Amino acid sequence: MKYKIYRRKKKLKGKVTYQKREPYVFNPSYHKREDVIDVSKLSIYNKDMTNNILSAKYIRRYKNILKMIYLLFRDEFPSDDGYPVVLGEIEKLRCLILDKYHKYLSQKNEKLFLDELSYIENEVRNRLLEEVFMRHSFTDQNDFIR
Repeated sequence: MKYKIYRRKKKLKGKVTYQKREPYVFNPSYHKREDVIDVSKLSIYNKDMTNNILSAKYIRRYKNILKMIYLLFRDEFPSDDGYPVVLGEIEKLRCLILDKYHKYLSQKNEKLFLDELSYIENEVRNRLLEEVFMRHSFTDQNDFIR
C-alpha cells in the first residue's frame, strides 16, 4: 500500500493507492479430522508468510536430497544409477526455485538456497569424478598386470 500526500495552497490532500500483488496459491494438505476445516485452495498475500511457507517447503526437499546423498556416499543407494538421480533432484529443486518460487521468495533466501544447491551439486559431481577416475585407474592397472 502506498500513500501520497499533496500540498496545494495550505491544504493537504491525501491519496491511497494499492499495489496489486499476485498471491501465492497452493492446495494445503491436511489430515482427515473432525476439527479441521476442509480447504481446497489457499491464497496468501502476505510476503513474510509466503516466504516462510516456501522456505519450509524448500527445507523439506533439501533434507530429502541430503538423505539421498548420504545413502549414495555410503554405497547404500537403492539403485545403481544413484548419481544421475541425485543430480536430477538437485536440478529439479533449482528449477522450482528459479521458475515458481522466484516471485515469492526474498532475494536473501533465494540466493542462500541457490548457493546451498550449487555447493552440494559440486560435491556430488566431484565424488562422481573421483569414482570414475578410480574405476578407470584400477582397470588400467589390471590390464597392465596381465
